[in-house]
Amino acid sequence: MNAHLLTHSRRVALRGLAAGVGLALMLTPPAQADDLQLLIKHGTVGGRFERNGIGLRFGTLWTSMWGPWTAALKPELEFSRLRYSGTADAPHSLDEAGILGVLRVTHPGAGLQAYVEAGLGGALFSHDRLGDKTFSTHFQFSEHVGAGVTLGGRASLGWQFSHYSNADIRLPNDGLDVHQIVLAIRF
Repeated sequence: MNAHLLTHSRRVALRGLAAGVGLALMLTPPAQADDLQLLIKHGTVGGRFERNGIGLRFGTLWTSMWGPWTAALKPELEFSRLRYSGTADAPHSLDEAGILGVLRVTHPGAGLQAYVEAGLGGALFSHDRLGDKTFSTHFQFSEHVGAGVTLGGRASLGWQFSHYSNADIRLPNDGLDVHQIVLAIRF
């Protein structure tokens, strides 16, 4: 592919991501002191890949009571670095930036609150390859599911499974599946 076209497509993708971030921030209600969360994520993929990242989860866009459960939809920005520890002759790290909507369902409890969550969004990868995986596009769709507990109202600890794929926009589409531990701290 022509280097100029590749650079142009990256600029277009970055502009699209910036527009999405701006839109999410405009649609997000003003954050209360307890509405902003910092997420710290660490995970591995088959012992060959490692993901370290942070996320910012903003104020609630929508909420509803489902019996004893409370459902809330919140936007999240995520940034991470993925590393490859194998021997393939390809980039051994890439950076990822994404925006997603996360639906979290919480069950009240004494001291601990259980939660489950699911999220959908889009992400940009700095490379279209990582080790022996070929993504073929810098843009990736992202899906996330997780579960955990809220600890004392200010923090939560949980597990999250994330899948990144370009949905066969271009082949090959190896995709990436990550199991990770997530620590969230509410401000």
